[in-house]
Amino acid sequence: MDNFQKRPDKAYIWVNIDFDKVKHRIDEVTCQIEQVIQKHQLSNQTRNSGKIKN
Repeated sequence: MDNFQKRPDKAYIWVNIDFDKVKHRIDEVTCQIEQVIQKHQLSNQTRNSGKIKN
């Protein structure tokens, strides 16, 4: 005998999100990522500037 309840296939969770706060946080992270990319590109340029290209 199977007395266990069947687990539903899907569960739905309703969440209230403050989109202004989320957008602000995304903008902050995007800015940080851009800064890291710029630093990486600068370090590559200075590292490669001494090399002779054929």
